[in-house]
Amino acid sequence: MKNFKRLLAAAIAASCLVLPFGGTVTADEPETAVSTAAPADQSQDGEFISDYVSQVIDYLSVYAKDGVNQLSLYKAGLLEILKQHPELYETVMSAILGSIDEHSVFYKSGEFEQFISQLEGAVGGIGITFNESNGNLIVGSVYENSPAAKAGILTGDTLYSADGNNLLGVSIEVAQKYIRGQVGSPVTVGVLREGVDDVLYFTLTREEIGEKQSVAYKIVSAPDEQNEQNSANVMYIKIYGFMDNTSDQFDAAVKEADSQNINNIIIDVRDNGGGYITQAVKVANYFVPNGNVIVTEDHKVDLFDITYKSNNERTQKNDVVVLVNEYSASASEILAAAIKENEVGVLIGTKTYGKGTVQSSVSLKDGEAMKYTAAYYLTPSGENIDKIGITPDAVVENGSVPFDYSGYEDFDYSRIYNPGESDANISKAKKILNVWGRYNGNINDPYFDSELESAVAQFQNNQELFPYGVLDLTTQRELYNALQNTTVIVDNQLEAAFKHFGLKAEIIE
Repeated sequence: MKNFKRLLAAAIAASCLVLPFGGTVTADEPETAVSTAAPADQSQDGEFISDYVSQVIDYLSVYAKDGVNQLSLYKAGLLEILKQHPELYETVMSAILGSIDEHSVFYKSGEFEQFISQLEGAVGGIGITFNESNGNLIVGSVYENSPAAKAGILTGDTLYSADGNNLLGVSIEVAQKYIRGQVGSPVTVGVLREGVDDVLYFTLTREEIGEKQSVAYKIVSAPDEQNEQNSANVMYIKIYGFMDNTSDQFDAAVKEADSQNINNIIIDVRDNGGGYITQAVKVANYFVPNGNVIVTEDHKVDLFDITYKSNNERTQKNDVVVLVNEYSASASEILAAAIKENEVGVLIGTKTYGKGTVQSSVSLKDGEAMKYTAAYYLTPSGENIDKIGITPDAVVENGSVPFDYSGYEDFDYSRIYNPGESDANISKAKKILNVWGRYNGNINDPYFDSELESAVAQFQNNQELFPYGVLDLTTQRELYNALQNTTVIVDNQLEAAFKHFGLKAEIIE
């Protein structure tokens, strides 16, 4: 098809103008109809038709009578389509919201409640949170003793599938729809893991997870770097997500630190994809001086802008380290920037994700809803970090080392073992599976219990063996080989946090 925009640029004062649509308009016949029929071989091509109509609208917006513009033409066409084809309503709404950005979503009836449940208390499922990263969903945290933890799903895994449904490139809401379900029902989740070529599959039984623990904290006594005879206490606080209960749980940690006069505080928001902006503000408020800016919502209309300032009344001053990584996003970045730019702490880790937008939600008809990007947020210095991220004060990468399996005996490969039997080789299997968090029972008990049967079946499934839960010779060999190839993450970032306080690193469990 000729580029009709060039044709439109031609002199229109001529007595006859030939349009690229196949018709003519003459000076003395102003009402002559213009044929807009697309060539037969392209009439069903969606890309061609949408581009074709766009060109027609561009043309009419210039040459049609006063009052006609692109907005009125698109609106008329869209509304007429919906009148004639109401079944296209959800498609149109999804396209409208999706055109704003990747964080704007149209929710069908019931889907919005699923999204909100990730930010609120009671949930059912497998015990993970996940965050968007480069178009995919990354496991942000795995809750202790959850089905996911017992099966061996790890933070940083990329969600690949759920019961055969593709999870690559889908929204959080779509993934929740497939992963969650009736308590007691099974779901097979596939994940991609760095350093592993094949997809890992885990068959889990959904449980009622209960109230989410959004904050975990622990007081750690660490020896002085210069003199190990001396030690100091550090309050370590892990924030899994900024949910509706985060500030309350964080308050308990801060009060515990204050009651014991603990000055050194580590706030770990690695793998934390964010949540409620108000919760991040409340956490930052414990440390940012009274009256200082924590964050600003920058809306299209200045009237809607909101600047959050600290009303901190604490007299206790703390030396704060915030641990961040490439999966620290949104509300996590609000907290990190507030701490860094108000100079009340330092950031250690790797550059953050760079999600600097604020979403709002509106309820629609019949339980539907829409979530849309309403504003950018600005750091205390006025920086927009969207698609940029925050560079820590100290950039520190974590490492990995081979797992020390010297204390783990190999199988004698004398026979296979079935559930209900007892043998020393069964204890060996339990001990190996415990390394990966797949078996959490008594590793010294030689009895082949149901938990071991489930763990063996999970392992067999991941290794593409027949998943029947029997400890056969092939499974024994694969278990020990996998143990030999296991690596352990070295948390250099946490070590750097302790060094900031002049202390030797301690393991946080």
